[in-house]
Amino acid sequence: MGYESSFHLVGVKIKPKSVNAVKEALETGKVRGLKSVQYFLEVAVLDADGYLTFKASEDGLDPYCAFDDGTVPALSGKWYEAERIAAWLRKHSAKGGRMVFHSLEADGEAWGWQFDGQGKMRLLKLRPVGKWR
Repeated sequence: MGYESSFHLVGVKIKPKSVNAVKEALETGKVRGLKSVQYFLEVAVLDADGYLTFKASEDGLDPYCAFDDGTVPALSGKWYEAERIAAWLRKHSAKGGRMVFHSLEADGEAWGWQFDGQGKMRLLKLRPVGKWR
């Protein structure tokens, strides 16, 4: 998608058996057959607890203030290959990890994917729940 949006990594813990593959992808900026996710690989980092997060931008214009380790939970931009990033992460994420996008444009959209830890993902959408009050 080409929406200007904030991209949140929420609880995306890398499975122990995938840590080496993910570290290699982050270090080299390459995933076999997925050149289009290179930008994501350049800005993502694996923290000491095995969770994916983002490197804080040098310009300091991130949606959140950087943590002491120089990371932020979200970055803003146009994430054209979001679904391909999700398709790659579903292979490596433990159960419950989510990629969430909030549009920074006038439509106010929110969407993303949740990972089941077994190589599957499901689409997330913002939708109304409950009755009008």
